[in-house]
Amino acid sequence: MGEAETIATALILASALLHALWNAALKRTQDRDAVIGAVNILGAVAALPFLVLAPLPTTTDLAWISISVVVHLLYQLSLARMLGVADYSLSYPIARGIGPIIVTAATIWILGEDLKIEQLLAVFIIATGAVISGVATEKGRLTVPDGTSFKWAMCVGLLIGSYTLIDALSVKRMSVITFFLWSSILIAPFMLYVLRRLNGPEITERIKKAMLPSIPIISIAYGGYALALLAFQKGSIYEIAALRETSILFAVLVAAIWLREKPTKLRIVGVSFIATGAIALKLL
Repeated sequence: MGEAETIATALILASALLHALWNAALKRTQDRDAVIGAVNILGAVAALPFLVLAPLPTTTDLAWISISVVVHLLYQLSLARMLGVADYSLSYPIARGIGPIIVTAATIWILGEDLKIEQLLAVFIIATGAVISGVATEKGRLTVPDGTSFKWAMCVGLLIGSYTLIDALSVKRMSVITFFLWSSILIAPFMLYVLRRLNGPEITERIKKAMLPSIPIISIAYGGYALALLAFQKGSIYEIAALRETSILFAVLVAAIWLREKPTKLRIVGVSFIATGAIALKLL
């Protein structure tokens, strides 16, 4: 394993932990739309002073950034709704498990990369572990979640796969700091507009009340995102995307310790699959 790959692996594992934590923090909040609005506004305000450090994006760069902003906006809104209708330890693994399948398929069919059968198998093991973790009930049996929960988990999963691919390709063609800062700034006004359309004008006051409690959440969320972008710049897209699903390992621990959602034997089996696939992916 080269130095760049080692750094990429360390970055994405740290990002996976932070991603699980920020999703769990969002799950614990009572007004998720207000928190999402506050996080995006705080992110934009924090990014503005650092624009002088970033190379200016080209027209093509702005197109990539704009596409990413739209997908992330849809992802965050869908995530809030998913967390509102299902247990974190049930919905999160299903949503995260779809991502590496989408990215791996795109790597082969769109980017034209040749992957070994062993590498494909490792990704499949990770995705299988994610699905097992997501459909294991508290009684230790496998069951499909109710229609609403499953719908939102699938929607979030498709959006995760989409933004992962878009963001990874973006940071391979432009400066990470340019992509991170500009996307952080551009998403805020659009998010506020959509939230006002969904909730009415009163969302503005709710966002103001959520500002202070959202400061720790933004630190975790944006820190994890920045680490993921750096990892994608340095490593293989499909491999980093698959390794990021180790966030499910952390999610099960966070759900058990923080959210008091008891892990079942089948969920432990599921996360064991994820760990096995992740290790195999690095050894192949």
